[in-house]
Amino acid sequence: MRLAVIEPTPFGGLLHYATQLADALAERGNEVDLIVTRDQELAHRSGAARRRPLLAAGASRQEAKAGSLRSVTRRAHTAVRLARTWGRIAREVRVGGYDAVLLNGSLDMALTAGGARLATAVSGSTPVAHVCHNVRPFNRWGGDDLFVSSGLTLSMLRRAYPSFDLLFLHGERSVREYEETWPPTRLAAIPHGDEGIFAATPPAPSDEERILFFGSWYRQKGLPVLLEAFDALSARRPGARLTIAGPSVPEEGETDHVLRWAAERPGLVEVRPGYVPVEDVPELFRRARVVAMPYLASYQSGVVHLAMTMSRAVVATDVGDLGAAIVDGETGLMVAPRDPVALAAALETVVGDGELAARMGAAGHTRVMTGSSWSTVAEQVERHLADLVGADHSRLSLAAASALARSETPIEEAACTAPSYPR
Repeated sequence: MRLAVIEPTPFGGLLHYATQLADALAERGNEVDLIVTRDQELAHRSGAARRRPLLAAGASRQEAKAGSLRSVTRRAHTAVRLARTWGRIAREVRVGGYDAVLLNGSLDMALTAGGARLATAVSGSTPVAHVCHNVRPFNRWGGDDLFVSSGLTLSMLRRAYPSFDLLFLHGERSVREYEETWPPTRLAAIPHGDEGIFAATPPAPSDEERILFFGSWYRQKGLPVLLEAFDALSARRPGARLTIAGPSVPEEGETDHVLRWAAERPGLVEVRPGYVPVEDVPELFRRARVVAMPYLASYQSGVVHLAMTMSRAVVATDVGDLGAAIVDGETGLMVAPRDPVALAAALETVVGDGELAARMGAAGHTRVMTGSSWSTVAEQVERHLADLVGADHSRLSLAAASALARSETPIEEAACTAPSYPR
């Protein structure tokens, strides 16, 4: 098949996901174009898929203080860039001549949801699928709500989601929540994929009692719960250490609290605010014995798969489909969300026992590189896309045959005007 995998984000987990999936699909013999931004962070890396940097340059990684003029200006520039980006995406979907198109990206704003709806509206007979990483978009604009409550955004998503020929989700819980939340469309559950893009082989087990929180400081990731849990843990285990690495998110109100809390615990807590380049990630995981994920809400997480790829034990909350990736007691420990006492106890169990942490890390590595490897994911994605392409071709053939039998419309015209796969 001739496929396009499209990712408008210039850096971070979504780009890593799309790049690895595109290469894995190409390695299976498909002709794959990876359509990305002109300044994407993996531009120096080659792969089996053909790189096509066609989209507008991405947003800056620099963080702006919430409410500042710089923040307002940044949002305005982002809106203009996104409009240009989705216009180009729609053009490529329309004229690219692909058998199928797979949109990655995040549809968490009215503008991105509207852009996706435009792409499906102009697709003609080309099936368009979407990897829906978050069934309900998380609130990134301040306030107490974990999920987006904007009427305009939700209205656009109710139009965008069912316009896709297929939505890929990352687990059965996500499928059930989608069915309870959005208009019906064709769904398929697939694994997330490993994170081998960061390192060919995992580092040796850590000799430090170090806990790592990795990723953006979004409200839904529960950093305050981890801070409370770590205080309880360090009182019982003075050798425990905590590293917090990833971009702060001033709009969500966690940044100042985290920085003040860490400054009051010198020697115990290390904070690395800001985006972590791909080449710096392995060292963070090398030093860590366990990766903490105190999430309040989630669907699936690249951090889980990154930790297991790096042979690191995971302590995570049982939310979304995290439990589909983590085997409680084997590759890590699961606790209830918003429970710092349970989180502290689980972290103490793993971080205080180097042999246990190493066994869990090794089991996690085996699990992710077998059941969730990119070859496994690509095989499933390819099969579902082939079903779409086959169904579409069948409809074209049926329309052409019907036109010929009626002698009303030339075959060529029937093929051009035949309906696409039902949305």
